[in-house]
Amino acid sequence: MLPKEQITQRLARADAILVTVHEAQGSVPREAGAWMAVFGDAVVGTIGGGHTEFDAIAEARRRLAGEHGEPVVRYALGPSLGQCCGGVVHLRFARVGRADIPALAATLDAGRAPVALFGGGHVGRALVTVLGTLPFTVTWIDSRDEIFPPQVPDNVRCEHSDPVQAAVADLAPGARVLIMSFSHAEDRTWSPPA
Repeated sequence: MLPKEQITQRLARADAILVTVHEAQGSVPREAGAWMAVFGDAVVGTIGGGHTEFDAIAEARRRLAGEHGEPVVRYALGPSLGQCCGGVVHLRFARVGRADIPALAATLDAGRAPVALFGGGHVGRALVTVLGTLPFTVTWIDSRDEIFPPQVPDNVRCEHSDPVQAAVADLAPGARVLIMSFSHAEDRTWSPPA
């Protein structure tokens, strides 16, 4: 089950504290937008691990128990936390519950980097399985419409494009492009823009 699905299912039963990297400066484990949801009995996602994450989980559980605090807390990642990163992260703590599920789903998707995966064969399928667990929005493209499986991760959108290069114009700005196509002849007819 994907992290977003885990959060949605759990929020239907209990509130959580969503901990988000609000701002990151210098050498830090995760970028702004990285998140984890802290429930009374579980944690879904990660803000990078280590002592900072351990402290953030403890702070989130105190807030779940009713304690209050500033919505954004600054953590300097240095020797005082037993970390050698040297950067600074500002973590945002926000209580979320059942009523927040629709807005939260959109928020969690917003931080995902775009990836275009060309090719629905065995390598493409393996990559979709992996990319489905990572913070990406994947557009999976193939010229063979019947190639896509009926079930794909929630961050994957399948697109039939014949010719396959017609899909290039609609790629998200800054998309990472993976070409795992099945046909050398098809590959020779196009190349993605630099």
